[in-house]
Amino acid sequence: MTLDYEFMGQDIPVLLRALPATITLTLWSMLVALLFAVACGAFILVRIPVLKQLVIVINTFIKGVPLVIQLLFCYYAVPIVAKGLDGFLGYHFDPRNPPYFPAAVLALGLNFGAYITDVVVSSVRAIDHGQIEAGKACGMRRREIIWHILLPQVVVVSIPDMGNYFIWLLKGTSVASLVGVVELLGTAKISASQNYDFLEAYLVAALLYWVVCVVAEWLLNLLYARLGKFNIKEDDAMQQFSFFFLSKQAKSKLRRKVYVIA
Repeated sequence: MTLDYEFMGQDIPVLLRALPATITLTLWSMLVALLFAVACGAFILVRIPVLKQLVIVINTFIKGVPLVIQLLFCYYAVPIVAKGLDGFLGYHFDPRNPPYFPAAVLALGLNFGAYITDVVVSSVRAIDHGQIEAGKACGMRRREIIWHILLPQVVVVSIPDMGNYFIWLLKGTSVASLVGVVELLGTAKISASQNYDFLEAYLVAALLYWVVCVVAEWLLNLLYARLGKFNIKEDDAMQQFSFFFLSKQAKSKLRRKVYVIA
């Protein structure tokens, strides 16, 4: 048995046209995952007794249920909810075009958000608590401490893990083809069924996934190199990564504080 290289060459442009759908699905799912992870991480870090345990149980449940089952649940649940919202705020449900793409985004976002929650929590806990106390001593408000001290460092600490989950999510979008979302793998299935060249179509899809993942990893490494160079040792308060983002007023306060300590 030999591969049909002519078909593979013709199939590459067809599958390339499906890449925007895959990338769009990945970005929307990642956005949902980040929002879900930040919300869950906040409840865990704040340590509100009931909410903390509830969030942990929800995350454990999401992690323990296969992604395909979550996808199928959202596949059937989202159209029911959309039908119930028919006429609400000008929204009109079209049974000929069910919202299967939002269902895939919701399933992927919640699934990966449960894992990214651990990244958010561990990244925040990795920050030296003394920096928060120093910010309070400098007269910085809680919002300023979060925005200028915690957030910049959390971003740098979490980029490697976030990048891994992003690439994992990029490949995980292939399951969306099970519910009728025509992305890269869905297009490969259609092309293969029309020409009965299944091996060639899936091989081309695999190569395109590989190329996209390599490019994504390269871009993430560039981002980490750009931001990580400010992540200097914590023994010198004037060279903190967070210091790069402080306002002039906050910098002057921090300088005065460092001089007093010195």
